[in-house]
Amino acid sequence: MDLPVLYLILKFLAVSASFLAAYDVKDDMVPVIISVLSFACVFLFELLAARLWKKKSIIMITIAASMAACFIMGIEKLVPLFAVLMLHLFELVLASKMYWQVSLVALVLLYAIFPPGIDATVLSAILIVMHMAARHAVIKQDDAIRRNEALQERIVKLEEKVADLNGLMKTLKATASLEERNRIAARIHDEIGHGISGTIILLEAALLQLKDNRDKAAASVEKAIANLRESVDEIRTALREERADRALLGIQDVTSILEEFKVKYNISTKLKTSGDLSGISLDMWACIHDNLKECLTNVLKHSNATEFVLDIKVFNKIVKVEYKDNGKTKHEFEKHLGLEAIEERTVSCKGRCFINKDENGFAVTNIFTLV
Repeated sequence: MDLPVLYLILKFLAVSASFLAAYDVKDDMVPVIISVLSFACVFLFELLAARLWKKKSIIMITIAASMAACFIMGIEKLVPLFAVLMLHLFELVLASKMYWQVSLVALVLLYAIFPPGIDATVLSAILIVMHMAARHAVIKQDDAIRRNEALQERIVKLEEKVADLNGLMKTLKATASLEERNRIAARIHDEIGHGISGTIILLEAALLQLKDNRDKAAASVEKAIANLRESVDEIRTALREERADRALLGIQDVTSILEEFKVKYNISTKLKTSGDLSGISLDMWACIHDNLKECLTNVLKHSNATEFVLDIKVFNKIVKVEYKDNGKTKHEFEKHLGLEAIEERTVSCKGRCFINKDENGFAVTNIFTLV
């Protein structure tokens, strides 16, 4: 349904009712039928012009011809049809803000100049009320369609931006990795490589001096050993400095999982931490990682949640990890493979698992003991 179809229906109703109300059964119905069919052909032609050619000039010419025909055939009898034709003409030539003001003034003048009978008056009132209600609904529908199309275009553009950002993130990650590798290689070459190269030279000199001067050879070997010890110490220092903190790696791992889930499924995710995370072992981080993935999968399968929270709290002797969503379902949860796997992983890390569902959502809580 759109405005051309709306005016076509109103014109059909107006022309049919006008002729039926104006002519008596005793009169010859052939001219009435021919007139109705003629108007119907013109109205259908207007709809085709609106659909195929989309030229207002053609439609305005046909409307003007139909209005002239109403005067020729008797405007007193065809006032409802003339009113609908006039409203359609105003729809084409007037701005939407001025449409109702001009239309109401024109209708008042029309019925004042050509006062119809009681039947035509009732028919006109019904048609005008139908026109007002239907036009309002059609305009709202068109606005909703346009907004929906605009939103669809925006969604497509945002999806393209997300894809571009994902590609950029991968590129930046690869670039950062290459820069870090180059930096470590340069440090090994500058700080450790020179020391080892000097040690090789000392050992080669000691080898040459071994036959002629054993004392100098022994001194060169001792110096080479000292240089190797210094190089080993430098290697250990470099490894300690370059090695990332265990807690930082664990937090970065779960953060990336939550962010990826948020972007992919448009579900809000949050990470809360408290306490000293450095006490969490690698096995615990691996368990947290796997349990987090399993809980997120359960959110997609069994919950209508809009928010997911991972809360990690470290106390003096224990670590509490809570995976909670705000999903609300009427069905009670059942332990399937996913929840059983969470319990097994937690127990293997010497922890305990608690599962709870209430009006606030679904929660899985892991308790680990710090050694």
